[in-house]
Amino acid sequence: MKLLTSVLPRGRILTEDGWFTLAVCGFLIGLEVVGRYAALTDFHDGLAGFALIMGVAAIVARHRRAPLGWVTSLTNWCQRIGATFANLRYDHGIDLRGTPPITRRTPPAVWVLAVALIVWSGLAVASWTAFPTGWRTVGMYSSYTLYLGFLMVLWSALLTVTFVGVFVPVAVLDSLLKRWLGDTDRRGAELAAVVGYAVLVSAVAWVVPPAAILGLCIVVAIGSWIVYLPKGTDGPAVLWRSGADKPVYAVPVRRVLSLVSMLAALLMFAILITSCGGRLFDPPRADDTMPVTALFGAIAAWLVPILVVVVALRLWAARRNDPARRTRPTAHIAGEDRAEIRRAVKILRTWGYSVRTSAKGRENGQVGIVIVPPEQSEAKEFDPRWPLKVSVDDLIAGEVKQRFDRRDEIQVRRQLFRGLQKLFKRASVFKGPGGGGFWLAPHWWFVEGVGREDSDASGEDAAPPLVGPPYARAIPERARQHAHAVLRATGVDMIFIEDGVTFKGLDRVLRVVTELYDVHAGQRKAEEHHFRGVPKVKVMIHEYEPGNPFQSDAYPEPKFDDLSRVRVLHIFRDRGGEEELIEPPYDFSWTPAPALMG
Repeated sequence: MKLLTSVLPRGRILTEDGWFTLAVCGFLIGLEVVGRYAALTDFHDGLAGFALIMGVAAIVARHRRAPLGWVTSLTNWCQRIGATFANLRYDHGIDLRGTPPITRRTPPAVWVLAVALIVWSGLAVASWTAFPTGWRTVGMYSSYTLYLGFLMVLWSALLTVTFVGVFVPVAVLDSLLKRWLGDTDRRGAELAAVVGYAVLVSAVAWVVPPAAILGLCIVVAIGSWIVYLPKGTDGPAVLWRSGADKPVYAVPVRRVLSLVSMLAALLMFAILITSCGGRLFDPPRADDTMPVTALFGAIAAWLVPILVVVVALRLWAARRNDPARRTRPTAHIAGEDRAEIRRAVKILRTWGYSVRTSAKGRENGQVGIVIVPPEQSEAKEFDPRWPLKVSVDDLIAGEVKQRFDRRDEIQVRRQLFRGLQKLFKRASVFKGPGGGGFWLAPHWWFVEGVGREDSDASGEDAAPPLVGPPYARAIPERARQHAHAVLRATGVDMIFIEDGVTFKGLDRVLRVVTELYDVHAGQRKAEEHHFRGVPKVKVMIHEYEPGNPFQSDAYPEPKFDDLSRVRVLHIFRDRGGEEELIEPPYDFSWTPAPALMG
């Protein structure tokens, strides 16, 4: 019998999860109180942000051990939001055909993102205008926890920019030192360069305001927009669609690069104006409440110029090495009569040749001629020896120009085949045990080398890894330009070579393509029947496009995304399984008669 009843129930008021949730609430309230009354600068905010990160890590660890209801609900809500944004993504592919043309249109998300970055920059400018000592005041009078979260994200972005700004120059320096010093130990020179570069950038960031860097970002964004404006219909394009049943649109690669550059410049401007907008033109203020953020922003800002230079050099090199360009052939002139040589130089330059008269000898790929008197000329010989002996009168007549052009074409074609043989030999060591093949496309500037595709590889959306040396190193510039002219004229966008096909087989197929180009003056596409009779290989040409995948029961199916539009020349090992036995026709010219036996 109970004589005294308990005032409170003997059961626990809160469960273990409840006590942990109460501790989390107390932690957040403590952050709000400390941030409002104890934190004076963003240095203190950084310490509070670190505590917030540790608190989030503790919540994650606790939730993994014993799931919390409110964390599960919050996770589900974030997943629903993420699924909503995931529905906004686009299917994409590559268009190397170009014909028939597809409607040009830029995805609306690009303009939405650009407007969002501009609005972000405008809000940052307004915040620095309203609070010259630092916009952390907004966090003091709203939610200090949300302010800490945004500050940590901003610092992470600045540190990422700083890391990239240091890593990229170091990578470029390493490649240059490797080219200059070979395989010797380069760590000392790299360490000295990194330390010196870091000290220089830090000193400049401490003394010089970063207003000029923000102006550079604006110039890059405007320049990218100007490059985007011209409408071009030639060259490769990126295909996209918003859904499986939606129309397909195209964006030229030139415009894609312009849009990426513009968005990157706007993003950089927004990050920098948010971090160091209070010290664009003046040194740091004594009453600045965000000195750490401003310092991080200034350091990141002064790392931007070298990044812009590196990107500009890469784009310039890509444009210079673009096989779609046409550079002038080079002729080497030798002879004894200097006056006649000068006359020959003028004539050849009117023909579109670059002329060299160096006494060191003719370089590989140059069309060699020797200026001689008319009686020694071999311009009309059926099978003359090169360098060709011609007279100035032959050049004036112009009949020899066709022979010069053909000689130049033969030389660049030989360079192309030698380079492909070198690439094929280097790439053949990367064959996998499960079979596969190689992707060959030396006539596209954005394809750096031979791609490898293994039949047992996972991830159909991933680009094939590159094997062997890059095209630019193995094949001369004008040889790649000739490959572009031949393959584009014959309608070959890419070449797939199955394992087991030797270079001799590839050589035979490519010689059929070049012969087709020569005979029809680049006016006829390559078709499968053109390759009948090529021994030991089976050539199949397929035009990949949406809804038309490659299908074959006898030959392996190369991986290709469903949205791309590419005409691929497949070179397989001849399996000989498609030939059928045909019964000979019945001969009615004679009638069998019975024969007497015995």
